[in-house]
Amino acid sequence: MRTIIIAITIAILLIFAGIGCNNDKTELAWINDTGETINNIIWADGDEEWSKSDGYADKNQTEFKEVNKLNGTVSASIWNGTNFVEGEVIIAETSSSSLVLNEGSSEVYTIDDVFTGP
Repeated sequence: MRTIIIAITIAILLIFAGIGCNNDKTELAWINDTGETINNIIWADGDEEWSKSDGYADKNQTEFKEVNKLNGTVSASIWNGTNFVEGEVIIAETSSSSLVLNEGSSEVYTIDDVFTGP
């Protein structure tokens, strides 16, 4: 009888320990609203990268990817007619290149502009 009580207690403790673990994935995707093809979208200094050989056309959404960092900045490359040039992303929802994500969420943000400088 004592062995059964110990086994049940251990099982209950394992169940409660599992409930406390946070295995939620944080996923991120982008919508290109720049009017140009963009590529090499880089989140949080390389935590994750979205890239296609022909880029993401205007109004297209990227695939969702799991990210580890919950806050960071975004950069991307934009097609200038000859090749892709890296620049600072402006996110429509924040009017900046910075984001803070909610842990365990799946979020989509709109890339409004990519500033490549003068």
